This record gives sequence, C-alpha cells and structure tokens, in this order.
Amino acid sequence: MDEMLTRRILDDLAEVIAIPSVFSTPEDGAPYGKQCLRALEWFVAKARAYGLKAELIDGACAYAEVGEGKECVGILGHLDVVPAGNGWATDPFKMVEENGKVYGRGVGDDKGAVVVCLHALKTLAESKQKLKRRVRLIVGADEERGSSCIRRYLEKGGEVPAMSFVPDSEFPVINSEKGIAHIILKFADDKLAENISYIDGAECANAVPDKSSFKIIKGSALDNALKELCGGAPTADVFKTAPLAEYIVSAGNAFSDYEITNGECVTVTANGTAEHASTPEKGDNALWKTLGALAAFNNVIGSKYLEKISGYLCTPLASSKLGIYVNDPKSGDLSMCLSQARMVNGELELLIDFRLPLGVTAEFVAEHLEKATGCKAHVRDYHGNLYIEEDAPLIKTLLKVYRKLTGDMTAPLKVGGGTYARELPNAVAFGCTPVDIDINMHRADENFPIAQLFKNYEIYLAAAIELADL
Repeated sequence: MDEMLTRRILDDLAEVIAIPSVFSTPEDGAPYGKQCLRALEWFVAKARAYGLKAELIDGACAYAEVGEGKECVGILGHLDVVPAGNGWATDPFKMVEENGKVYGRGVGDDKGAVVVCLHALKTLAESKQKLKRRVRLIVGADEERGSSCIRRYLEKGGEVPAMSFVPDSEFPVINSEKGIAHIILKFADDKLAENISYIDGAECANAVPDKSSFKIIKGSALDNALKELCGGAPTADVFKTAPLAEYIVSAGNAFSDYEITNGECVTVTANGTAEHASTPEKGDNALWKTLGALAAFNNVIGSKYLEKISGYLCTPLASSKLGIYVNDPKSGDLSMCLSQARMVNGELELLIDFRLPLGVTAEFVAEHLEKATGCKAHVRDYHGNLYIEEDAPLIKTLLKVYRKLTGDMTAPLKVGGGTYARELPNAVAFGCTPVDIDINMHRADENFPIAQLFKNYEIYLAAAIELADL
C-alpha cells in the first residue's frame, strides 16, 4: 500500500471515531439518535466523494456500491458503538496512534473494518475492473442493540445480496454463530423495594458490567444496619465488617472493588472489568458484586429472592447450577452474562444475555430460570443460530483468499458473538481480527494494530473481487 492510501484510511477512521455514535433518544429521521445518524451521513458523503453510488435508508442504514450486474455481493458492517465506559487512558472519541496501534471506541468494532472496506470499493471503482456482480457495502447503526437496522434495510426494499461477508468477528471465517437470547427476570419483592430504590448494571445488554451501584432508602432496615456497623455514616470500613467481609472474601473479590458515598442516601458501588457478553468469563462482573453484597445482608432485608439470585446467577457455575449447560461440537458451549438490573415500580428486573448452542431454545432456558428462581422469565428477544457447512462455496472461497494472503491455515471457527450474518441468507462473518489479537472490544482502551488494518484492506479487496467474479 502506498503512503497516500494508508494516510487516507487513518484520517477517515479518525473522522468517524470522532462521532460518538452510541444509541440515544430516537428523533424524526434519526431512529437511533442524532449521533448514529451523523455517522451514516458521514459514510454516504464520503462514499459519494469517492465516486461510489451511495444512499441513506430511513436514517437507519446506508449503502455504497460499485460495479454492474444483476446480482450483488454484500459486505456488511456497522457504525454504532457501545458506550465508552470507564477507565480509558485517552479520549475514547479521539483516535490516537501509538505503538503501532490506533485507539478509540470503534477502531475494531466495527468502524475500522467499514473504513477499509469503503476504500476497497473506492479502489475497485478506480480500477474499472469488470466483474460479474456489483459489490455493495451495507452499513447499519443499531448492531449493538440487535440489528434492527438491517431488518429496516430489508423492509425498505433493500436488495438481498447473492452472498455476503461481515467483517465484524475473527479470522479466518466464522461458520457457526450461537443463538442469542435476552431474558428478563422480574422479582416482585416488596422487602427489597423497602430497602433500595435503585440498582444498575451495564449500559447495554451485551456487555459484562464494569460498574454497578445501588441506592439505600434512608431509614430502611439496611440503612440502619450499615449505620449501626459504622457507628454513624457508613464509610469504606464497612466492607471489612461482617457479613460484607465474609461475602467479599468468599466470592474472591477485593475490598478495593467497593466504594461508598453518603448524600441524600447511602450509595454502594462495585467496580469490575467490562467484556463482551459472548465471552463473560474474560470479564469481572460488577453486578454480581452488588447483588452479592445485598444477599449478604438478607437477614436484615428479608428478601425471598436475593439468596437465589446470588447463588444461581452470580457465579461462573451459573449455567450448570441452572441445569442448562450444553456443549455442542458444531457450535460450542452455552454461556450467560447477567448484564443489566433496575428497580421498576417496586420490582427488581434483571436481564441476562445467553449465547445458545445448536438445539438449545430460549424457552428451555427460561423454563429452567423460572424453576430455579421462582419468578417469571420473559424472553425479550431472540436471534437464532447461524451454521453453514465448511464445504459451502462461500466458506471455501473466503478461506482460499485468506490463506493465500496470510499463510494461516486455521480451520473455520465457531463463536458466541452475533453478527449481521444471521440477518441475511448465505452470509458469514469474515474477520476483522485474528484470533491471537486482543483488541479490548467493548472495554476501555479499545485498539487495533495498524498493520492489521492495512492487511484487512488487502484481504477484503481480494475477497470482494473473488466473490463478485464467481
């Protein structure tokens, strides 16, 4: 790659990273908020400036296209990002180049891939190369919340590609994606509502919470118990007294994981480490810590559910304890992430993100949750499994391109992450990250190697040409 192209790719990436395209309040023409719309408008303007046909669709998605032919090859990426979260060394929405990497929210998930694919289409347009199919880069702005943007694309008459790849996972190619179920548990527990007025978890459903707080109602039994332990307004020393100390030690947590503040009411905060919900074992769930701390005081609170919640849901062994653990050779093992919590009209609501192997239904999981916890489980949304045999033409073609350019002979992968691939027929995730690179996806200091960014440009350009000429 020449210096001018590499610089242009980095400059374009810096521009779109500067748009904080996190879902916000919907507005007219902006179903996912103003910043998500800004990112889509940036994409359309940039694509047109590069000589590509480009259209914005319903404020929800957009596409850029090159070539001729009755059919098209699809490349699908997204421009929305998860909230920045805590613990960044730099401004998450100001791209930084340092030590051979770029840093910023979205450099790896998924703005970096969108930018290099946009430049691949620009190169195709400039080359005037004649191919059998058009190449269409489709971008959405609601992938992180469930991909409603691609469904809008289809509802608005968007063309269904003959075949597609999605640069939003890992290399070499993903032929199996687990099903995704978001299940809500509602606990109508007046005793808990008498003691806390607020509790929270992750800002989005598909992440391990890195911070969680609960507010204690002034004058409640829990408020009085904490004040009695401290001889007045609670301080950080309360975490070193029984029963909190016993819980913290038995759970393998640290006293420094917790904070306490006094204001109109006492607020207890726990800190953890964020992680994508598809790999919860890599994170440190702060919501487990707040719910566990409440359960430690259940002799004071008197909740019917807290001990069940802590025992069944706030543990790495949760799926086994619930009797739902499955490991399937084609699609992997079941995982679950307790990600969100809130108090609504005196009820505690918990949301759990499940990644389900082939053959496991959301109804099966909900049934076991109800049996273990004694409350009603509601399946809020469900996205089915994606599985394509390894000898399918799309898989074989992408593998051929990848192996030729990298020499990496790794077999196709199965993952828990969900991509746009399951929204369209004959589509698979293809990159954008080698399995041995940790880009801090959904965590602080998200980053991406610059050399890999440019390698991806070569891979995606070659893949687009190969598929368009099949």
